Amino acid sequence: MKKITGSKWAHEPWHRTMFSYKIKKKLFEKKTKFQLLEEFETEGCGNLMALDGCFMLTDMEEFVYHDMIVHVPLYSHPNPQDVLVIGGGDGGTVREVLRHKTVKRVDFAEIDDEVFKAALKYHKGLVGWVGDKRVNYCFSDGCEFIKNKKKEYDVIIIDSTDPVDIGEGLFTMEFYKNVKEALKPGGCMVAQTEDPFYDAEFLLRGHNKIKNTFKNSAMYLAYIPTYPSGCWSFTFGSDSITPDKIRNKKSGRINTRYYTPELHMGALALPKFVQDLIKTGKSVIEVKGKKAKKK
Repeated sequence: MKKITGSKWAHEPWHRTMFSYKIKKKLFEKKTKFQLLEEFETEGCGNLMALDGCFMLTDMEEFVYHDMIVHVPLYSHPNPQDVLVIGGGDGGTVREVLRHKTVKRVDFAEIDDEVFKAALKYHKGLVGWVGDKRVNYCFSDGCEFIKNKKKEYDVIIIDSTDPVDIGEGLFTMEFYKNVKEALKPGGCMVAQTEDPFYDAEFLLRGHNKIKNTFKNSAMYLAYIPTYPSGCWSFTFGSDSITPDKIRNKKSGRINTRYYTPELHMGALALPKFVQDLIKTGKSVIEVKGKKAKKK
């Protein structure tokens, strides 16, 4: 288990880079059953959560990630009612899903309930939805949870950690096939698929397996300052629909902070080096080391 280093600054070294937040104090540390969980109070960015030495979110910046992992698939689906969130223990993804008035049920399958408990104490802005009766708490391994689900969900969101250790099973063909079987006809899924600069190998691992599982797949990007390089990818998959059309009119216009319908379309326009990466499997940046980051 890696740990955040530094006292006045919290440091996260990543390959040949270093990312830091200036901190006021450390709030919490606990070795859970699965990982090392740390919380810090930063100067200017709110509270900071880290898992196994990797920054997960700050209060100031979390909305970017959560907007983009949720609203792209939920606006692409014409009428999302039943949604499964795998991972996302901080609660931010569930928060955004519940903002869609079409949604009637959210199954929340997070393996480490200690992450959710920390969010309840240190990130209250992420969990204001607690008490919403549409949410079913399913604290369990997402790989096991989904095995026996057949045609239950309109949208499945995989808000995973790194494709290593406890997150590794969420990047396998077996898992994606189970996701496909759990979707209703017309359903779609999305997964975070890492960083195209420093984690190209892991980006391709997730993207290619989703591409080989579903008839339609597409990658899109968002700028997330909490993560090294700031450039983060998501991959959409469906046998029926594509993400290049906003079909959900019933949810209306939600007052988001990052997502807009225009950005939805623009995020699908990939930089040339990412297009080449997907096409050739070759990264423009040579990076030593195998362990990937994050969320």
